[in-house]
Amino acid sequence: MWKLIQYKDVKYFQLCWANYLMVYTTIYGGIKVLKKFNPLFLKQIHSSCIINPEIEDERFGDGLIARHQNITLGIRVADCLPVYLFNQEKFSIIHCGWRGILKGIAKKAKELLGEYNYVLGASIDTCCYEVKEDVALPFKEKYASAIIEKDGHYFLDLKTAVIVDLGIENLLATLDYCTGCHPEYFYSHRRGDRQRNYALIKRIDN
Repeated sequence: MWKLIQYKDVKYFQLCWANYLMVYTTIYGGIKVLKKFNPLFLKQIHSSCIINPEIEDERFGDGLIARHQNITLGIRVADCLPVYLFNQEKFSIIHCGWRGILKGIAKKAKELLGEYNYVLGASIDTCCYEVKEDVALPFKEKYASAIIEKDGHYFLDLKTAVIVDLGIENLLATLDYCTGCHPEYFYSHRRGDRQRNYALIKRIDN
């Protein structure tokens, strides 16, 4: 399960499963963690594009997929949901905001991996994530369980929507923090932070 790693002025969450290492940074020492793992990032555009950097030169998208252990894949998040997926041969990381989910990025990752397990990082939760009707209505049509309606207001559950797409049976772990509620750990766009958290995945075959 997720564990908090601490040393000097660095704190980050880490999960190891089989031959994969997953990381979610905090406000403490994120840049040092990046220097340690040297991840590859894309220019994120809230899309359903998933890029394989081993065979593609494109650098715009919201997901990465690879096979080899000499590469670390990363995404930047500030309230959106990072999803780590893997099987025996391939691993992927995707950036799931409401736009990407509606465009089908989780479904695309599922198709690319075939058999898979997945892990969820931290994201903004329904306690802090009120959305307007133009966002709520398409989610009510496709992911009814992901919308909570209270006193005429709509609140979106990103994790529930992704679980609908990827299946609860394939879910191994989730980092159960709301980025909006926990400034002691995470940056949050909704709180006005300009900095970002980083989600990384790396294959660690010996």
